[in-house]
Amino acid sequence: YLVLNSQLDFDLIKLVRLAREKKFKVGKDIGIISYNETPLKRLILNGLSTISSDFKQMGRSTAELVLSKSKNHIENPFYLTIRNSI
Repeated sequence: YLVLNSQLDFDLIKLVRLAREKKFKVGKDIGIISYNETPLKRLILNGLSTISSDFKQMGRSTAELVLSKSKNHIENPFYLTIRNSI
């Protein structure tokens, strides 16, 4: 499962709760990858895997686009952190 845009991680909590109810072993029976690294994701289930945007670079790129009045579409780097959930 890839958990995107979960407001305050409520969707993530629901998924973890459901996995426990179904007696699934996260990382064996199912995998969970969450979007955007937070300190809490290092702790949940002994570590959730995450895909995170490089927000500092996103801010720099956005500023450059605004200042240059550019309407270009550009790529932003991202990082995959693999932990126990996959």
